[in-house]
Amino acid sequence: MTAVLDRAFEALANPHRREIVDRLADGPLTTPELGRAFDMSKQALSRHVHVLESAGFVTRRPHGRVHELRLEPQPLDDIAAWTDLRRAAWERNLDRLDAVLTDTADPNQETDR
Repeated sequence: MTAVLDRAFEALANPHRREIVDRLADGPLTTPELGRAFDMSKQALSRHVHVLESAGFVTRRPHGRVHELRLEPQPLDDIAAWTDLRRAAWERNLDRLDAVLTDTADPNQETDR
């Protein structure tokens, strides 16, 4: 799972690739359609798409000389699952801290609760 998350976070570290993901979230696009949205060379766009493909975010379906790009949800699901686990762990830690602080609070001191 670590390697999958590393590739996903690395792919999303670039703002152009995040924008590609955002655009593909609205539905599949051909490479020329996607290219019109960016002020970069075809080669640069192709490299960004390749990184996203390697991380599993994008699949490419050729239609003659034009390729259709489609967003795949699995890497986003993996990131969401990982962050949910981290959030749950932090919430447990904060709940324990709250319990300790509540138990050690001076009962004669006024609180904002």
